[in-house]
Amino acid sequence: DGAAHRLLTSSEYIQMSGRAGRRGLDERGIVIMMVHDDKLQPSQIQSMLQGESTRLVSQFHVTYPMLIQLKRLQDIEPHFIIHRSFMQFQKLDKIPSLQRKCQSLESKIAHLSATHALTAQL
Repeated sequence: DGAAHRLLTSSEYIQMSGRAGRRGLDERGIVIMMVHDDKLQPSQIQSMLQGESTRLVSQFHVTYPMLIQLKRLQDIEPHFIIHRSFMQFQKLDKIPSLQRKCQSLESKIAHLSATHALTAQL
């Protein structure tokens, strides 16, 4: 990391090993790890190799200058860029879970309303 030696994180290992092989030429890539540290425990290596990757979060933000610049380009409409962005993909990916959450909340509201109606009659 520029300051000290440290183990790779799972995400860093996945990023590096994912580049093994030649795109379009090799069916698979081979990663050779050379560990020269006697203090390194097998469990540490296993944790790095089998760990989860860090979830990517889009940093794409629409700004007015961006929209103005896109409008200046005659062949590109802003909605074309936005609809094909990683941000849009992530938002669309959340829709099913948000719909389930909404249905669950609507069900709870209906149940609470029915309970409130019953208690109001007493």
